[in-house]
Amino acid sequence: MKRLILPAGALLAAAVPVAADAKPPTAAHAHAYERAYRQVVRVLGRRAPGRNIIKQGVAPHKAATDAKTVASLATLERMIAPASATASSAAGTGGLPACASESGTNYSTGSENTNASSGATGRYQITPSTAANYGCSLATQAGQDACAQTIYQHQGAGAWTGCAG
Repeated sequence: MKRLILPAGALLAAAVPVAADAKPPTAAHAHAYERAYRQVVRVLGRRAPGRNIIKQGVAPHKAATDAKTVASLATLERMIAPASATASSAAGTGGLPACASESGTNYSTGSENTNASSGATGRYQITPSTAANYGCSLATQAGQDACAQTIYQHQGAGAWTGCAG
C-alpha cells in the first residue's frame, strides 16, 4: 500500500479556508492607500494619518487585509477632502455646521469651557493635539474659528461627535 505524503502546510491550508476579507490588499488598493497616506502627511503632518498599515501592518505581526486597506483608504480620503455640499448646507457661524459648537457657548478659553477628561477647549471643543496637528492656536476667538474652519475643510462635519459625518 502506498502512502500519500503531503507537506504539512498543504494539509493545513486545505483544512482552514481563507476568509474572503482576509485577502491581502490588491496592488491597486495598496497604491491608492499609499498615495492618500502621503497626501495626508503632506497636508496635515506626519502624525495625522497614524500608522501606515501597508508598511507596518494593522498590529504587530498582523498584515493589513484588502478590506482593512479599503476602509482605511476611505478614512484618509475624508481627511483630505473638502467638506461636502450637504455638510455646508447645515452651516452655522462662519460656514461651519451649527452642530460644531453648542449654542450659547462663548468663545472662552478658560477652564469653564475646557473638557477635563480630553482637554478639548473653546467653543468648538478642539483638543490641543488636534490643534497642533493642524498648526492652529486656540488662544483667541479668531484662532478657534480659523482652527475649526481648517478642520472642517479637511474632515467635514464628522470631526465633531455631535455632527453627522
